Amino acid sequence: MPLLALITLSFAALLAGLGVGVVLNRSALERQIDAEVAELFAEVETLPTYFVASELEGLPSPVRRYLERNLSEGQPHPSCVRVREIGSVCDAPGQPWTEVAGESYLVAGRPGLLSFARLRPYPLVWVDARTLYLRGRVNVLAKLMSSLSTVDSSEAVQRRAVLVAYLADLALLPPALLPGDHLRWEAIDDVRARARVRDGELEVSGVFVFDELGDLVAFESDDRPAIGSPAQSKGEALWRVRFGEHRRFADLHVPTLIEEEWVVGEAVLPERRRSLQAIEVDVPRRWGSPGESS
Repeated sequence: MPLLALITLSFAALLAGLGVGVVLNRSALERQIDAEVAELFAEVETLPTYFVASELEGLPSPVRRYLERNLSEGQPHPSCVRVREIGSVCDAPGQPWTEVAGESYLVAGRPGLLSFARLRPYPLVWVDARTLYLRGRVNVLAKLMSSLSTVDSSEAVQRRAVLVAYLADLALLPPALLPGDHLRWEAIDDVRARARVRDGELEVSGVFVFDELGDLVAFESDDRPAIGSPAQSKGEALWRVRFGEHRRFADLHVPTLIEEEWVVGEAVLPERRRSLQAIEVDVPRRWGSPGESS
């Protein structure tokens, strides 16, 4: 066989083998996410409880206005929410935005979440990113082409960052912002209130901003470490989330446009844009599970 033909066949076989490996690795990662979502939802309380107006007593006025917009007497307390979204992320100021498609799952009560996103920085190239916070522990995983691990971290600083993100994302499950064993409120003024969430020895807080209608319009916190963000090398930073385009899903009035940014001095560094495509409450299974359309 001519040498050129042999080289060509060998190269083709190598590409085919790599392609099969990527497909197998992607399938294995999907099965891992399936199992982790199931484990997260195993934490959900199975005994339903129901809202009573007395739960709002003593809350700061903007929080009470917000919860009255999302709760009614006798309504079951939702235990979890799942979200599908598209958007983009920016690694550094001046850099191009990367398209993202993702899904996330949150549980009420003791903090717990799983987010899974597929980033596409270049044509035919993707990065899978998964964050899991469960039973007080966190793991952040990123894989190039579903295969090569680029991040695999469970450091304490990640735990703090993810818990702050969990608190902000409770905007998608308003009843979970009722005070309880893991969450409490502090009054600030007529449009702002501080929420504190605790999980074990770790406590973080953030300020929620409400409008006159009772909608959430912003969240900000200086408790989130700026790891892996545009603000990481610029000193102390405030993490801010803007909420917009509120819509009603079942009994809840929630934002469908979310913009995340860092504020460092006078500079505002955009980090992430999210457009929510679907939100479902009390459906404790992964999107695309058997028995439902994906």
